[in-house]
This record gives sequence, structure tokens and C-alpha cells, in this order.
Amino acid sequence: MKTMNKFTITIFMAILVTTSYSQQRQGMSPKERAEAETKWMTKELKLDKKMVEKVEKINLKYAKELQVKMQEVRQTGDRSLVREAMMELNKEKNKELEPVLGEEKYELYLKKMDERIEQRRQNRGGGGQGGGNR
Repeated sequence: MKTMNKFTITIFMAILVTTSYSQQRQGMSPKERAEAETKWMTKELKLDKKMVEKVEKINLKYAKELQVKMQEVRQTGDRSLVREAMMELNKEKNKELEPVLGEEKYELYLKKMDERIEQRRQNRGGGGQGGGNR
């Protein structure tokens, strides 16, 4: 149960972080976003070459899907759909990343994402509001 709660919180935080990250990188192409995310993951998780190749493909796949979803959501004008779409994509992405990273690196990934979210919150003035990047 504790693991499920942690996973749920992590998914929610990933959505917040991704929202913030997406807002900061609106001018970036999906390829550029995937490259930036992969570069961060490579540095923070100390990925080997094989992992980098797999992670980059996953990041690109979801960066492209995010772009399509965001275009669809913008047309509706319903901001609640943004969070929903991002939650679903992050959940799917994490499912693909977990076996590639392995248990230890996946746990580290979740921890680093939490740290990223917290850092962004602090940079925005602290409050419970504001996006994260996970």
C-alpha cells in the first residue's frame, strides 16, 4: 500500500513538473525536449550508453505524444484536460522507463524528480501552488 501511495504521488508530481517543464520549453521541438530530458537523466542517473539509447527513444515518443495531446487540449479550452492528459502520458512513460532503468535507477529517477519539483516550487516562491516537472 505504501508503494502504491508513493507511486500515485510520484505520478501526480510528475504531471506538475512536466507542466512546468512544458511551459518553460514551449518553443522547443519534441526532439529538443527529449534530448534535454535525456541529457538530464543521463547526468543524474549515470546511465550507460545502452540505457541512454532506450531512454532517448522513450522520451522522444512521449514528447511527440505530449505535443499532439496539448494541441488537442488547447482546442477544447478545458485546462483540466491538460492535467489529465499529462497524468496519463507520464504514467505510460514511467511504465516504459521502469524496466529500462531497473529498480535502483528507477527509484533514483523518482527521487530526483521529486527534488526537481521541490526546487521549482521554491523558485516560484514556495507555496503549494505552481507546477512541478514530473
